[in-house]
Amino acid sequence: MKRFENLSIIIATIDETDSLRKTVEILTQTCNRRDIKEIIVVVCEKTTAECMSVVGTLQNIAQNIPIRLYTQKEPGLGSALNEAFDLVKGSHLVYLGADMDTDPFLVSVMVEKAKENPDAIILASRWLKGGGFEGYGAINRLLNFVFQKLVQVIYCTKVSDLTYGYRIIPEDKLHSIVLECRSPAIGLESNLKFIRLKYRFVEVPTLWRARSQGKAQTTFFMKLKYTITVIKVRFATVESFKNKPKRES
Repeated sequence: MKRFENLSIIIATIDETDSLRKTVEILTQTCNRRDIKEIIVVVCEKTTAECMSVVGTLQNIAQNIPIRLYTQKEPGLGSALNEAFDLVKGSHLVYLGADMDTDPFLVSVMVEKAKENPDAIILASRWLKGGGFEGYGAINRLLNFVFQKLVQVIYCTKVSDLTYGYRIIPEDKLHSIVLECRSPAIGLESNLKFIRLKYRFVEVPTLWRARSQGKAQTTFFMKLKYTITVIKVRFATVESFKNKPKRES
């Protein structure tokens, strides 16, 4: 049985400053440092000079936790994550936004769940009791609820927050699938492929907060890709998205 050994943390950033710094501070203060293998900070050509200045101070905050800087090659959040996924050295990994809409305090809780369930995907859910939304808007919340329920029916699953990409994933599970999305829909795509492969999910409640810093990168047209992803993954053969080619050493 797979064991939890340590966690690779991926943080993608464009224009965040204080929230990026605070995210790393919280992670280093709340997590057992022996549980953290590394923090991979992903930047791109749009990353601002102010943000890069903060990135340069993160190693001082993280102290003995290695900070690895990576500049993505292809555009899009999905591309950034897909490229970073191939860099991880930990037995498990998690992606956080630099804007704190993924609660960094939750990582230590999810790590304990991963130790108890090392083969499972530990998914943060906004729809479990104890979770929720802050600053999301009633209409957006309703649309999200309806979408979640429709996808649950289509995929015959009880997983409550399929569109959320905040989870701890065993490295071998992640690299057992091919990911194609280059947009924020990569979280949904991977969750759906994990479900098609009958991987086990363990959910923990989380509160989602609207970003207080930086500009939101998700547009209406990006959200339309979520529907396309649901249909595409549902009717794809499992063999078509299994067994991602082995990573180069």
